[in-house]
Amino acid sequence: MRILLIWAALIIAVLYVVVHQFLLQIPANGNWQYNLGMLFQALSLSYIAAFLFYLVHNLYPYLRAKKKYEPVIIKELNDLWEICDSLTYMMSHYSKVTVYISWPYDYKNSVPEQLQNLPVKVNNKETEINSDQEEHILPSDKEFDEKSKPLTIRELKFDKWSEAIEYVSSNINNTLNKVLKLKDVVEEETILKIFDLEKSINEFRIVAKIYEDANKKTFRNGYLEKKFIKFYEGLEELRKYNKKYNDPQKIKN
Repeated sequence: MRILLIWAALIIAVLYVVVHQFLLQIPANGNWQYNLGMLFQALSLSYIAAFLFYLVHNLYPYLRAKKKYEPVIIKELNDLWEICDSLTYMMSHYSKVTVYISWPYDYKNSVPEQLQNLPVKVNNKETEINSDQEEHILPSDKEFDEKSKPLTIRELKFDKWSEAIEYVSSNINNTLNKVLKLKDVVEEETILKIFDLEKSINEFRIVAKIYEDANKKTFRNGYLEKKFIKFYEGLEELRKYNKKYNDPQKIKN
């Protein structure tokens, strides 16, 4: 809308300058009419000059930077979407609750339901050792250990939610730092959504650590259930970059 107003004002200014040249051929009824016409002429020329300055020093560098960095931003945000989407897939798998049921998505009800049914501990391996009995420690089998980890984010595997969430959180933070350096070519809405994404995942990470230590059964937590909706809303914002990454024709230079 703002861009349309800028261009509309430019067209009006150019038209007035052209029309005013013909009006000067008609004698004015008074000095005030002549002076008013010259005032609007000066304002119109000033606006045209300011617009040309904007084109050279603002718009052209912006478009050049956007053309250069937009593919980089799209790839970075697509990678972040894949990582966050992997986490939500794991959450859907273990909670048996799918947030994305039908459009429009009912985050208000589906997200709390998912957390209420999401088990805190997903690793069934026995971790407690009876200290009164003799311990027979077998050699570590790295391949078996990797396969037995229940949580998969991309190609990495984790034992606990807190570990998986820590990985996702670090990637959100890294991406946000990169995006802020190129904030002039990134949509403002996207930046705000990533901030919400970072805040909600950090809150989940804190709750995960507390609940794992306290041997809680699920992530039933009224505050987290409300705040984690922002995570899914941020994920939905990133989805459009996943679509652009898979369909380069959608990238507008």
